[in-house]
Amino acid sequence: MTHDLAALRRAVEQLKVKQEQLVRDNENVASQLKASQQELARNNSMNDEIKATQLQMARESRTLTERLNASQEQLGRVIADASKPDVIPEQPKVSPEEPKVMPKIPLPRPRQTANVAQTQKPATTPSRPQAEKPQPSSAWPWSMR
Repeated sequence: MTHDLAALRRAVEQLKVKQEQLVRDNENVASQLKASQQELARNNSMNDEIKATQLQMARESRTLTERLNASQEQLGRVIADASKPDVIPEQPKVSPEEPKVMPKIPLPRPRQTANVAQTQKPATTPSRPQAEKPQPSSAWPWSMR
């Protein structure tokens, strides 16, 4: 019986050692679980930040694409307008109540003859028209046009 009692004591001791080992293992597992949960929470937070950043980037990309398309259309219109022949735009119609303002453009003055010593000749009779003599292209021999 003492032998059985000693065997039971050894078995109880082994069970206590195993129980202590299980407690330590459970504590390790619990701390690993807690660390994993914290890491998962950080990862979820980062995922949310990434999703928000992706949405913001998509909005900005759409905005930039729209601006780029508008710029390309405007550039196309400018190029098309530049390649058209110059046409004077039609003047806006003025209502009859408003006075029409005409710009004052000075008329060119007649040129004087090059030879100062030349006197005016009397006018010829209108019955026979005469051809006019061509004027010299330069007034003085040293003048160049």
